[in-house]
Amino acid sequence: MSEQLIFEQPLNEHIRTFLRLEHLFNQFHQHVDHQSDWDTHSAVKAILDILSMLGRGDIKRETIKELERQNVNLQSFVEIPGINHDKLTKIIHDQKKCLQELHAIGGIVGHELQQHELLNAIRQRLSMPGGLCEFDLPVYAHWLNQPFEKRTEILNQWFAPFKTLNTAIDLILQVIRDSTDAIDESAEDGFYQKNLDANLTCLMIRVILPDDTTVFPEISAGKHRFTIRFLKAGNLANRPEQDKSNIDFKLACCIL
Repeated sequence: MSEQLIFEQPLNEHIRTFLRLEHLFNQFHQHVDHQSDWDTHSAVKAILDILSMLGRGDIKRETIKELERQNVNLQSFVEIPGINHDKLTKIIHDQKKCLQELHAIGGIVGHELQQHELLNAIRQRLSMPGGLCEFDLPVYAHWLNQPFEKRTEILNQWFAPFKTLNTAIDLILQVIRDSTDAIDESAEDGFYQKNLDANLTCLMIRVILPDDTTVFPEISAGKHRFTIRFLKAGNLANRPEQDKSNIDFKLACCIL
């Protein structure tokens, strides 16, 4: 398949958190380089959502722990013949560099922004529908009307404390996604079930479909098995129904 839709299901809370942060990092990068004030606002909202997530737990410690675990595992592959040693060496080097930079961060990632007057004012107003009209927060309206270059410079300053974490999570998820090749599978009557190997830790399930598919997967995973129901992507106003045809797809159970 040249064009694909990929649906990912995390199988533990750490990977779920990393995927959510990846989504927010991508949201920021998508909007920061666009000139409209609406894009600037979306980039600001991404920063605030990142700050909110980072305040819920010690994500820096979780990231360090996962990077160290992966690094130890990858170093055990160095002597295995037939693998891409240049790529492996680069990943190991990049992981060690990220670990050094994460250890050098004092306190919670992004703590510098926790007491930022404007960001806190925007955060409070976001909870109110339509709460960011010009008359609600004129200082924000004034800033949004500044030249694009000036806004981008400030946005990048606000995002700077997250750059190392962004790189680290990208590395973690890249290694997980690349750990297993996808295999061809078929869901009879739109339903698929598979047992998980009790001796291996599956971190993520990836379901890959062609981009012109008329179905989407609903993945439910437990400790010992997971199921996939393929639902019709039809009338969005109604509850989706299971597609009763046989669905061919690619499946990757990411284990490292």
